[in-house]
Amino acid sequence: MKKIYLVSSVILSIFSLSAKAQTTSTYERVYTIFQGKCMLGCHSSSSLSGNLSLQGTPEEVYARLVNVNPTNPAAVANHLKRVDPGYPKTSYLFKKVNHGLDPKLVLSAGEGSLMPNNGSITINNEEIELIRQWILWGAPDTGLTYNVNLIHNFYAGQGMAEATPPPTPEEEGKEGYQVKFGPIFVDTLGEFEYFQPYKTNATSAKEIYKMTSKMSSSSHHWVLRSINAGGESNFPVSPMLGTTVQAQTLVYQYARYMGVWQFSGDIPLPTGTAIFQDSGQAILLNLHIPNYSGDSLLAATAYINIYTQPANSGAVEMHTDLATYGGFNPFVLQIPPTGQPFTLQNHFTVAGETRYFWTMQAHSHSRGTDYDMFLANQDGTKGEQIYEGFYNEDYTANQNYYNYTHPAVRRFSPLLEVDMNKGLVFEATWVNNTPETIPFGFTTKEEMFITYFQYTSELPPNAIEETSYGINSLSIYPNPSKDVFNLSYTTNHTTNVAVDLFDYTGKKLKAIFSGLQTEGKQHLQLNAEKENLASGIYFVTVNVNGSISSKKLIRIE
Repeated sequence: MKKIYLVSSVILSIFSLSAKAQTTSTYERVYTIFQGKCMLGCHSSSSLSGNLSLQGTPEEVYARLVNVNPTNPAAVANHLKRVDPGYPKTSYLFKKVNHGLDPKLVLSAGEGSLMPNNGSITINNEEIELIRQWILWGAPDTGLTYNVNLIHNFYAGQGMAEATPPPTPEEEGKEGYQVKFGPIFVDTLGEFEYFQPYKTNATSAKEIYKMTSKMSSSSHHWVLRSINAGGESNFPVSPMLGTTVQAQTLVYQYARYMGVWQFSGDIPLPTGTAIFQDSGQAILLNLHIPNYSGDSLLAATAYINIYTQPANSGAVEMHTDLATYGGFNPFVLQIPPTGQPFTLQNHFTVAGETRYFWTMQAHSHSRGTDYDMFLANQDGTKGEQIYEGFYNEDYTANQNYYNYTHPAVRRFSPLLEVDMNKGLVFEATWVNNTPETIPFGFTTKEEMFITYFQYTSELPPNAIEETSYGINSLSIYPNPSKDVFNLSYTTNHTTNVAVDLFDYTGKKLKAIFSGLQTEGKQHLQLNAEKENLASGIYFVTVNVNGSISSKKLIRIE
């Protein structure tokens, strides 16, 4: 340990982050930092900066810090506590000692200067991190809240840097706010899933029209939920382990989905739609991250920018939900140890509803090898395929394999209308090469069969306008066929149209038509034999002013 000035050398030697110090409580370590770095010259009874004394017993100091309003008027106006359990962002003390460790957390005008401000006393990143982690995990006065050796080893050079934060909506000059989860330190080849509430401090109801997520590249999923009114008190302020039935049941009971991400991205909702958020409604954060590295620690972090507009704009509500194999008892999922492909179907219906789907995405774990989705026929069998699990994460090309870590997200434009009396059929395949049956579970070593989707219960205001400039009823017949395919669709306005043929990998093979078409029924032909198309699956897309409709074409011998 480097030489520390004044009496802190003795104190911090006791505070060593080696294994022998593991019996010292987290708060005792933090208290030691305050005593050695902050009390002398600034926060003692003889020099009472900020009207805060850090002199006294651990119990006395704790009572002056946790859930106590600062005396600084600007900090109070910014809704800060000296220490706000679970929330480093709204903890004035952490902002004062941050020194750039969290690049987005800087002192605002009137909140004073960084501490310690004595040039002979410095505070290093490891010590700042200990304070942050203590607050993040609920600022308890007793017990160990995290593995301090992970923090020590991370800052000793064994760590991968956390995700870089994107600019906030405020920095972009837009209405909204940025949410941060973590960092939480993950050991080599480790894995975690945690839930934690987040206070938005919104003073009025809002509509969310866009979200931008940024997370560690190894993220398995990053989920936002809104907590039902009065439900926040049921959750601890510190991160709650998410791999238990009790935690998942609590979440199911008191929160509803806002969005699900399995990779970083920009997610503007369709025009005329929004996610509704009540005044003061808290958000529930959920991050699931494995560390695939065998030699480096991971500081797992996730950000999301939430862009808002005033409520009652006329937008229709965008809902986010899921369908689980087994319904209310997903534990019926069992993957047998055959070493062969094992396929299950989930027929999902909602009586009496029509839904307009915007996104669909698959979710399974490490034994998953395929995941497809279909419109259901009247008898519940598979109809038209609307999702191919072999596509890449943003559904732009077929990569010929299913990637469970970053499965495809398909967005429909215009929204896909589905008669939920018939519903949807989800089909997943796994290969279990282990000697044991793999059950449903919350870690990637177990399995899941879940479909996430976003939908509206009515068409947004812009949908009628979009349809008038788009197409209706793309059809291909006969299909399958050996030679000639007849393509037909209706344009609702004189406009430029591009009709293209793609192979199963997403490679463009032919421009069938490109040019201006007048309003009305359109007819095209594709001669597969003349084009030397091998037997197999292809896709025809019709693009009208950026609105794309696609259908599968099957050539047989």
